[in-house]
Amino acid sequence: MKFIRCIIGLLIISGCSSNTKARTYMEDVELIAKKTKIIELLSDNGKGRIAIAPEIQGKVLTTTYGGKNGMGNGWLNTSAFQGEDLDVAGIGGEDRVWVGPLGSQHSFYFQQIKPLNEANWLVPPSLSSEPYKLKKVVLKEVIMSKEMTLTNFIGTEFKLEMLRKVMLLEKEEVESNLNITFDEKLDYVAYQSSHSVENKGDNIWKKETGLISIWSAGMFEGTDKSVVIIPVREKTSLDSIYQYLGPLDSNRLQLKNNTILFKADGKYRSKIGIPHTIAPSVYGCYSKDKNRLTIVQYRKTEEVMYSNSEVSVQENPYEGEIIPIYNNGNMDYTEANEATFFELESTSAFVELPPNRSIEHYHSVYHFSGEEDELNKLSEKLLGISLKACVLE
Repeated sequence: MKFIRCIIGLLIISGCSSNTKARTYMEDVELIAKKTKIIELLSDNGKGRIAIAPEIQGKVLTTTYGGKNGMGNGWLNTSAFQGEDLDVAGIGGEDRVWVGPLGSQHSFYFQQIKPLNEANWLVPPSLSSEPYKLKKVVLKEVIMSKEMTLTNFIGTEFKLEMLRKVMLLEKEEVESNLNITFDEKLDYVAYQSSHSVENKGDNIWKKETGLISIWSAGMFEGTDKSVVIIPVREKTSLDSIYQYLGPLDSNRLQLKNNTILFKADGKYRSKIGIPHTIAPSVYGCYSKDKNRLTIVQYRKTEEVMYSNSEVSVQENPYEGEIIPIYNNGNMDYTEANEATFFELESTSAFVELPPNRSIEHYHSVYHFSGEEDELNKLSEKLLGISLKACVLE
């Protein structure tokens, strides 16, 4: 059965340019630092850098493996920094945390206005614009937190505390986590964002009235030759994955060598979701134009309840995806002339949670750049496919 759903755009930022093509990492950081505090973590003798802004939702705004004057990896809507007031909700950024679900009667993103439909899309301020509290900064780690109260579509209130930790990873940690070795010639930058959500209310969170999952997502500049690469765990077909928004032809979505390939050009509004039954714990994205291979690794458990992105009241709201991938574009599904962003994401499962108990999730991002032959060795080892086969035309 093929799943084609209709959802509202996650962060509707169409018609604006990130201006990242002409900007270096440090130019972006200096622009942001005029408006808010930035914490930088450094690795590989300063070549690897990540920029974190506690007051901007605790986001990792961008990273680089090329030092101060290298290319930034995260997508930033720089126009959000150019006014007198900072447009926090429209900034973008390479790593953020939200909570699920997106769709269903348990959604946090459609207010409590009936009927449940896209016209009532609104990201709560605690997930879009309010600052995180900075708790601790050490050499390679930043810890932040935020208490919030959220209400889902059917009116269930959740009091919770989100603990967010961003940790820079050195080469030895990268190799250990991914069970690889990689050539010293490759440039890299890597980090892990880990989260816990604690039930701070008086009641158990129950299936019938809604649950919470931890939803990690990062925004990257789309290019014509960027392809998301997801090796599935068993033989399957494209009918087994969720497909949302604009229809996808073979120029944008393929199943090749038991691997899902999804075009991430930031020009065409579309989304896929990979069910937990076939999802890997590691997937990637190859941006040939940028000479960059990005690997995502996340916490995958044996739990079975996940959400989907369908905007409707659902009979089974706990049947969904563990890996959502979003490609931004025009709201009318025409192909945009200029690229904006795509998102690499992962989610935790839903569990019923008593007061003072927590759920956890981590989402690790590894960027590599260098000779294609060396990147190809990593792709074949981690994703099981040659980069030369990862072409969508």
